[in-house]
Amino acid sequence: MIKLYPEKLLTIITNDSMEERIIGMFKKYGVNGYTIFQVGGSGSSGHIDMTGFDANIMAKVIVTKEQLDVLLESIERKLRKGYHLTVYIADVDVITPEKFEQRPR
Repeated sequence: MIKLYPEKLLTIITNDSMEERIIGMFKKYGVNGYTIFQVGGSGSSGHIDMTGFDANIMAKVIVTKEQLDVLLESIERKLRKGYHLTVYIADVDVITPEKFEQRPR
């Protein structure tokens, strides 16, 4: 059987104007990699237009519990400043934990 290692999957949905801030936050806290893509849908904030105006992005990153804690503190500061972010966290298992270890800053 393959050994699995527990990590956290952080997903952030926000306006595409926040993309550089999100990437900067990831880099600041040593996140090794992330995936960002444009998304659309409907929810409490209304319908999301995929025409490029008021488009939303979804950022996904797998991190350690320690990285998650500092990222959530940074996200909380953004929320207090009035930025609209939808954030959720899931427990995931990976087979290559070294890919998600924090890089030196």
